[in-house]
Amino acid sequence: PVPIRNAFPAGYRVPVDVDSTNEMMDMFIELIGPYPFDEYGIAVVRGFGFALENQTLSVFGPDLVYEDVLVHELAHQWFGNAVTPADWGDIWLNEGFATYAEFLWAERRFGRDFVESQFRGIRDAINGDGSFSPPGAPPRDALFNGGVYIRGAMVLHALRLEIGDDAFFETLQTYYERHRNSTVRTADFTAVAEEVSGSQLGDLFDAWLYQESIPEFPGS
Repeated sequence: PVPIRNAFPAGYRVPVDVDSTNEMMDMFIELIGPYPFDEYGIAVVRGFGFALENQTLSVFGPDLVYEDVLVHELAHQWFGNAVTPADWGDIWLNEGFATYAEFLWAERRFGRDFVESQFRGIRDAINGDGSFSPPGAPPRDALFNGGVYIRGAMVLHALRLEIGDDAFFETLQTYYERHRNSTVRTADFTAVAEEVSGSQLGDLFDAWLYQESIPEFPGS
């Protein structure tokens, strides 16, 4: 339902991963809600060394056009561009959500067991690594450290395991619908999660968002 147009430099060999964009779009519409804008696409720019989720037209360096980055930047159209943190200290609401989208895409392609194994392996590998700060309290001089990305995604996976798939995806949908075209704080998301699940989740969010040590996943 969303027109997709891409811009590539002359002579650029377009990676086949770009062909998955429609399927990624369908997944997000199914799991989260309607696409928030009128169109989407990417622009590949020579000399650009990273990827950036510009509204409706993400910009990519030539060597970054592969599935994980494509799905990450597309997810930011919902979480980042449509629902935007009111404070940089809550940047995990952007990056953790977009990183979790990578795992949702992997789950769709390779299955739930693959994703569970990935999360547990990553948790064991980074626990105690000081470069991965608690996602809810990133240091001012390292806002975009690995913690807001991968540990932010872990927060969402821990929540999913705690409250179950139905309540988890209803939480994402409600949070997006309620706060679309506005700014949010972490408390806005946690409030929706508690409302939808009917559970008190303060201890879970405190442990996963603010403590140095990474907890065990629920059910481990």
